[in-house]
Amino acid sequence: VDMTHQVLKIFLMGRNNILRYLSILIFFTLLSACQHGWVEERNIYLGEIEFGRNVSDSFKLKSKKYFIVDSANHKKILKIEELKLKKKNFYGGPSARAKQIEVIAVLKFQLTDKHTIKNGTVSTSGWLPINELNPQAEIMAQKQLTKELEFLILEELIQEYWLIEN
Repeated sequence: VDMTHQVLKIFLMGRNNILRYLSILIFFTLLSACQHGWVEERNIYLGEIEFGRNVSDSFKLKSKKYFIVDSANHKKILKIEELKLKKKNFYGGPSARAKQIEVIAVLKFQLTDKHTIKNGTVSTSGWLPINELNPQAEIMAQKQLTKELEFLILEELIQEYWLIEN
């Protein structure tokens, strides 16, 4: 009977420690999630957003998810003047054939406040290997990379906006 009592006591102590550690883990997880929400705001409210002639419609739609037009905030205007996507081939090997493609996205913008105008440029890039055996797959991969770069350049633009504002 005394041995059973000792085993039961050890089991309950171990269970209490597990519950205590689990509750501490949950507490810190919730605390870090709350702090993340305080620090990073995903939407930016502006009075107006303007786009240059050569900015694609897909980029305009994606940017409206991050930059929201709010008539109450009429003093800030973001103008996305230009979005260029450049493709560079990198060659190598004994026959000097193309091995990789780099796609570079460069975005020029202007942020206007009541008294200031700030011009800026942000850029990002992505890589993909050359697929000589299946050129159609390579073209599809380039299109997918272009879509991804549009999101990445928007993330860069948001970071630049917060740097300018602070």
